Amino acid sequence: MSRTVESMLAYFSQIRRVYASELNLRFQEGDFSPCEISILILLSNNPSVCTGSQLGLLLGVSKGLVSRSLEALTAKGLVVCKQSDRDRRVREIRLTKEAGPLTVRLKEEIEDINREVLGDIPREEIRQVEQTLEKILKRFREKEEQR
Repeated sequence: MSRTVESMLAYFSQIRRVYASELNLRFQEGDFSPCEISILILLSNNPSVCTGSQLGLLLGVSKGLVSRSLEALTAKGLVVCKQSDRDRRVREIRLTKEAGPLTVRLKEEIEDINREVLGDIPREEIRQVEQTLEKILKRFREKEEQR
């Protein structure tokens, strides 16, 4: 692996896609796309209001795919999108109460996947990866604060 942020982000993007595909297989009855699953995961882990632009950035997918996925999730009654009171150009996205049971099941399936995928990787190795990522994030934040 080369030492670039882009290569690291590419790995994380690939992991997120495979992860979402695995969850999609476990939720076939709900007829969810991998992007819809990823959006549900992000919103359940980050209950503060998200925007479509933020979702696209975090997921590494196009605005069009985010928009189509949000339309599908809205039609299923799992998310609501409303225009921001602060900025009329921004659509804020939240999970609905109806999404609650689904997000609980998502978290259970995620725990199963974590056990399957990370189970034989020593805790120390995982801790080292986390520490390295924290250092990288800290450097980005410091750089941001200097501006």
